[in-house]
Amino acid sequence: MRLVARRLVLLAALAAAGSLAACAGLPKPYPDLKTYSDVAPGLPPPAHGMARIYFYRTLSYYDIQDGTNVYLNGKEVGFSRIGTVFYRDVPPGSYLISVLSRGQYPNQFKTIQAKPGQIWYARIESLKSWSGTDDSGPDVRGNTFVVSLVAPMVGNQEIQDLSYLPPS
Repeated sequence: MRLVARRLVLLAALAAAGSLAACAGLPKPYPDLKTYSDVAPGLPPPAHGMARIYFYRTLSYYDIQDGTNVYLNGKEVGFSRIGTVFYRDVPPGSYLISVLSRGQYPNQFKTIQAKPGQIWYARIESLKSWSGTDDSGPDVRGNTFVVSLVAPMVGNQEIQDLSYLPPS
């Protein structure tokens, strides 16, 4: 009985230590890049008559580490990596925001109607649980990514500590 009690105490201590480490924040995966909040004051506003779309992936311990290509109306506009943000300025119009995803998920891509001066936030999310494996272990469907449109107030807050990828 004492052995069981000791194991329970040990497990509780390990869980508490893991929780404290999670509270301390995740390490920045790209120390060579500046955070968005550091570069934001120096970024130009969208050119007159243009809209801006931010594409980002939050930093999550459980997220798929692989990156994915980002597309607007089928044309590649960037590569999204975990913990990063980038933007593209676009003329007004209708845009299908999609990503390279081996797995499929209902409503995984989004269409927006961009207007001059408008700011959009497209969070790229991975669905690790949707990827799936079989009994032999390997991933049978591949990485599944989806696009979520985020309210400007929320999106702007979420990108502040992400690594900024400047236009190439």
